[in-house]
Amino acid sequence: MDYLIMEKGEFEESRTFNLSDILEFDSNAIVVKNISVQNNCVIQAFAFDFGKVLSHNESPFIRFIHIIEGKAEVIIDGNSNFMQSGDSIIVPAHTSSSIEANHRFKMICTSIQNE
Repeated sequence: MDYLIMEKGEFEESRTFNLSDILEFDSNAIVVKNISVQNNCVIQAFAFDFGKVLSHNESPFIRFIHIIEGKAEVIIDGNSNFMQSGDSIIVPAHTSSSIEANHRFKMICTSIQNE
């Protein structure tokens, strides 16, 4: 799987930015930008090219996913959720899930460690 992970600290605190404008698609890849990385919480922005899949096996993190552009399929414990711009979903901790790009899309994912 091709991941393009951008540098940590790319975003300055207390300054506005437009993720949709600065998060660009890359051919046949998933682009990941770290917005904030803390001990128990990670906020990342993703741009999925068509056909890419990101799978998680029973992660200890609760994940809040928000689609900022395009359409995505989020599968949680075998149940498909078809999402589009503006839609959000919470993926419970300790469940298997995958995020599939049946279309190109951009999303924000906030992962919080379940204690």
